[in-house]
Amino acid sequence: MAYAAKVKGNYADIMFGDGATPEVFTQLCGINTRGITITYANAFEFTDYDCADPEDAGQTVRAVGAQDWSITGSGLYNRTQMAAIRALMGQDQNWRFALDEPAAPAVAVDAGHWQGPGFISSFEITGNDGEWTQASLTITGAGLLEWADAA
Repeated sequence: MAYAAKVKGNYADIMFGDGATPEVFTQLCGINTRGITITYANAFEFTDYDCADPEDAGQTVRAVGAQDWSITGSGLYNRTQMAAIRALMGQDQNWRFALDEPAAPAVAVDAGHWQGPGFISSFEITGNDGEWTQASLTITGAGLLEWADAA
């Protein structure tokens, strides 16, 4: 039998860069629900007709016009990182989304990370009586998101 090479959500990390050379990335700690969405939109579309038989049905041709991406996360409000998060709000920054599963006991088949410039476009803090305060954020892409294999 063959089973899917699974990764637990605990190993999905959202990280922000410090802008230095070489750049150092810090994981958002306390975030326990994470997601990344990559879309290709604004397709260029036209119909191409057969020159030898212009009355024959044409063929629709499409090409990608733009890439868009966002990273979302929610979880515990982490006081120790709030100064850094406030400084990042509305500012372009390099972000990473990685599945940082350790090599043992699993075998990291898909080692690497998505990386690109973006900014925190939405940030929310919620607190309910008797529960831990929660935070959620959305990072919106400000350029291309690229895959980098693990070094």
